[in-house]
Amino acid sequence: MIAALSNEYDPSIGELAQACAITFKGNASNNLQQDAFFFLDNWYQEDLGVMAVTSVELPFCLAVSDGVASSNYSQHCSKAVVKAISRLWSHNTKPTADAIHQLVNQTKHSSKRHGAAATLAMVVGELNSDGIIKVTITHVGDSRVYWLPKGATQWQCLTRDHNLLNELIDQQAQEEGHQANFSDYNREGMAGSLYSITECFALTTDDSYTSSEAPESMSRTIEISIGDYILVCTDGIHDLVPSHDWQPVSAETDLQEWLITLKNQVYDSDGNAYDNGTAILLRFD
Repeated sequence: MIAALSNEYDPSIGELAQACAITFKGNASNNLQQDAFFFLDNWYQEDLGVMAVTSVELPFCLAVSDGVASSNYSQHCSKAVVKAISRLWSHNTKPTADAIHQLVNQTKHSSKRHGAAATLAMVVGELNSDGIIKVTITHVGDSRVYWLPKGATQWQCLTRDHNLLNELIDQQAQEEGHQANFSDYNREGMAGSLYSITECFALTTDDSYTSSEAPESMSRTIEISIGDYILVCTDGIHDLVPSHDWQPVSAETDLQEWLITLKNQVYDSDGNAYDNGTAILLRFD
C-alpha cells in the first residue's frame, strides 16, 4: 500500500510533522495502568496524561505497548518493551521486534513477574535516498496502527491482530485455496474468546534467556505524503470506539483536543472505558 506523494520532503525544513499522545487508566477492573508508550525520545507509563503537541523531525519513533491483563504484573512487561525501544533508539539502533525481545529478556526479572506479557505497535519514520518519507510499521498482538491518507475520509488499519479469530480466518482461507483479504481481519462484534492474543512479548526469569523465542511480528513499510495522518493505539481505544466513529481531522485540527475527544468517546461508549487506553496521533505537515 503506497501513498501518492504530493511532494518530496525537503530536509532543510527540519520539522515535518506534529505529534500528540494521550494515555489513561480507564475503568480497568484490576485498577492498574498496564499501557506504556515511547514518544520520540523517551518512554512513559502514566495513569492519565495528554502530551503537548510536539514538532517531529526525521528520523522518529513512536510506539505503544499494552500489558496483557491476564497477569497483574504485565505493566512491567509493557514498561520493559518501551524501555528497550528507548535504549535502542538512544544508541541510534533501529528497533525491531527481535532486538526488543533480546533486551527485554536480558533483564533480570523477579520470579513473580514470570510470564507477564505485552503487545506492541510501533512506527519508525526515515528519509529514503529519493527524498521520500518512509514509515516502517511493526506490531505484535492487538495494538494497532491506522493511516488516513491525504483527502481520505476513512482510516485504514495497517495491522492484522495476532489473535485466534484472525488465525481461524487464515485457516479457512487456506482450506478454500485462497489467501484471506485484509478486510476480513480484525472483525468487530465477535465473541470475546476469539480475541485471545496468540503473539506477545513475555518476561522470563530463565537465565538462559537466549532459548526464549521472540514473538512473531509483522512489519510493513508505506510512503507518506504531506497531509497524511497516522494513529498508533492500544485495544482500549479501538475495541470501544471503532475508527469509523472517530472525529474528522484536518490541517486545522487541534491534535490535543482531538485526542481528548477520543478519550471521552471511550468513556461514553457501551464499554465505559473498561480497559487502559493509549493513542498517539501524528499529522504530516
